[in-house]
Amino acid sequence: MASAFANLPAELTEAVLIVSAASGNPNSIAALSQTSKFFYDLIYRCPDQHLWREIFLTTFDDPRPALNHLSLISGGHSDLEFNWTQEYIDRISAARYIRHPVQTAAPVSSQSDIPTSLSVVKALLSVITTSLPFPSSPPISLTFLSDFPDPNSHLAPMINSPPFPPLLLLLTANYSALLGSVNAAWLQDLLEIGFPPELTRTLMAKLSFDVQGHAPYKPTLTSASHWGGSEVGQLFHKLICCTGFIPIAAPAPELADTSVPIASPVTSTSASLDSAFSPDENEDMPALSITRLRSPSYTPEAQSADARTLARRRVYDMRYLGPTRMWGPFKPVQRDTTDSPKSNQFESLDEDENEDNDEEDEDEEDNLGLMHLGLMNGHRVPDMNPPIKPYELVPDYVWLASARIIVEANLREMFRPSPLPTAFSAGDILPYMRKMYTMCIGGSPGYWDSWANRPREGEGFEGSGKSEQGEVEGWDWAGVSGIWKRCVCWLDYRDLLVHNLAPEKFLEDGIQEACRVIPLTIRITGYSESPIPPGSSTRPLPTIHVEGESIGSDRSTDDLRKVTGTISMISDGAIRWQMVSSVAGSDEPEWSSEAVQIGGPGAAVGFLGMWTGAMHERPDPLGPFWAWKVV
Repeated sequence: MASAFANLPAELTEAVLIVSAASGNPNSIAALSQTSKFFYDLIYRCPDQHLWREIFLTTFDDPRPALNHLSLISGGHSDLEFNWTQEYIDRISAARYIRHPVQTAAPVSSQSDIPTSLSVVKALLSVITTSLPFPSSPPISLTFLSDFPDPNSHLAPMINSPPFPPLLLLLTANYSALLGSVNAAWLQDLLEIGFPPELTRTLMAKLSFDVQGHAPYKPTLTSASHWGGSEVGQLFHKLICCTGFIPIAAPAPELADTSVPIASPVTSTSASLDSAFSPDENEDMPALSITRLRSPSYTPEAQSADARTLARRRVYDMRYLGPTRMWGPFKPVQRDTTDSPKSNQFESLDEDENEDNDEEDEDEEDNLGLMHLGLMNGHRVPDMNPPIKPYELVPDYVWLASARIIVEANLREMFRPSPLPTAFSAGDILPYMRKMYTMCIGGSPGYWDSWANRPREGEGFEGSGKSEQGEVEGWDWAGVSGIWKRCVCWLDYRDLLVHNLAPEKFLEDGIQEACRVIPLTIRITGYSESPIPPGSSTRPLPTIHVEGESIGSDRSTDDLRKVTGTISMISDGAIRWQMVSSVAGSDEPEWSSEAVQIGGPGAAVGFLGMWTGAMHERPDPLGPFWAWKVV
C-alpha cells in the first residue's frame, strides 16, 4: 500500500497533503515526511513554495493584500516575499501549544522543537498583521437622538453619534461571516482558550499561584525583565493591546494533564509590584506585596482584579513622564546625558527652591508628605535638545497594554449589559470590541474613501490643505477625519499623589477612578513633510495636521474645547496620534495626548494612549485613554 502511494504522481500527492491541511489534519504532513526520503524531499525541499502556499491558504488569509497596504503606509515598495512554509509551521505549532500547554505533542515539522514563548507570540501577531483588509468601510451607521437644544447646530452630529464603531453592530448581529477574514475567525476561536499560562502569569508580576488543571507555577519570565525591554515582553504586551487581558482558564477535561495534581490551598509568596513597574531599576519605590489565601483554583475574576491592580500601578506612576518619552507611551530615547535633561523623576528640592514656596503651599505639601520628594515645585521640564525625530520613537507596549486593561475594565463598569433578554444596550455591544475583526486594516468608518481618492505619483490632490510647516500634498492615509469617541480615565489629583507615595494603597478596595466618554470631531487642515529615517532613501507618508472640537471635561459635560494635533508614522511601523486640547472657552493649551494605533492602519479598535498636562510641568497628572472612530 505504501509502495503504491509512493508511486502516485507528485501532483496527486501534493493534492492529498492540501486536502489534509484543509480538513484540519496538518500533522499528517509531518507524518508522511518521516516515512521516506522521497516524501521528505517532496514536502520540505521543493524548489519553490507552491505546495506550502496552497497548504497555508487552506487555513489562513492570503497575506499579500495586507502586506502590500502596510508597505504603502510605511513608504516602501511592495515586497511579496513571504515564507509560506515557516509561517504555516509556526502558526500551527503555536495553536497546538496553546491548546495543549502541558502536554508535549509532536510539532508540525519533524525538525521543530516545542515552540518558545517568543515564537508563539510572533506567530499570533503575524496572524493579526496579515489578516485580510476590509474591502471597503462597513456601510452601516447609527444615530443616537438626544435633547440637544439645536438639532441644526454643527455640534449635533457629534452629540448624537453612536458610542462604538459601526463594525460592532455587524458583529452583534452575527454577520461576521460577511467580513471575509479567515485569520480573525481562526484567532478568535483559538484565544477562547487563552494564552499560554506562562505568558499570562507575567501580567501578575512575580505572583506565584495555581490554576486548577495546570502545573503549580512561578514565572521564569519576570515582569522586571519585561519592563527592561525583553523582546518577548514587549511583543506579548503588544498582543494584549489587541486582545485585552485574557485570564487563565482551567482546561477542558479532555485537555487537562491528569499527571498534574490539584494544588492544596496555600499562602502565596509576596509579589513586588514595583519591580514590575519601575521605569528605572535604580529608582525603585517601596516594595508592594499581594498576599492572599489561594484556593485550589485561581478564578478568572481574581486574575482580572490582580491584573487591573498591577496595571493601575504602572499607568499612574508619575515617574514615567519625561522628555525622553516625548511625554507619551514611548520607550525612552537614548541620548548623551550632557545634551538632554533627565526624565521627570522624584528628586529632592534645593533649600532655595523650598524657600520660594508660599506658606499655604508648604502647609499642603507637609500634610501630604510630598516636600521631600520634590513633587510640588511646578517647574516646567525642558524638552530634549536636539528634538526627538518621529523615527526615533518606539511604542512602549508594556504601558499601552496596561492602559487597555484599565480603560476596558472601567468601560465594563460604565456600560453593563441589559438584564432583560429582549433589551439591547451599549453594554451588550462593548464585548465585541474584543473580536479579532476589530484589528483588521480599514475597519473604521470612511477609511477607504480617502485611499480611493489619494493622489497618484506626479498628480496634485484636489482639496488638500497646506499646513504652516510646509506646502506638501497629501491625503487622509490614517483615516482620522470624522467623529471619534474618546474614553478618558483619571484619579483625583490628591489620590494620584498619595498612591504614588504609598503604592500599597493600590491594593485597597474601592479605588475611585473617574471615567468619561467624550465625543471628538477631527478635521484635516494640511500636511507637512516627514523626515527620512537614517539608512532609508524613502520618505514616509506626510504628517497630517488636524483641528477640531471635543465636548466635555473633568469639570462639566458641556465644556467645549478646541483640539489641534498631528498624525504621523513612527518606528516599528506604528502610527502616532498627538493632540493638544485647550481650556474650555479659550485657546490656551491645557492637556496633551499621545497615542498609538492598535491593530492595522484604520482598524476599528482605534488608538490607545496617555494624557497629561500640555505644559509638561512637574508634577503633571497623567492617565490612560482609548479612542475609536464612529462616523
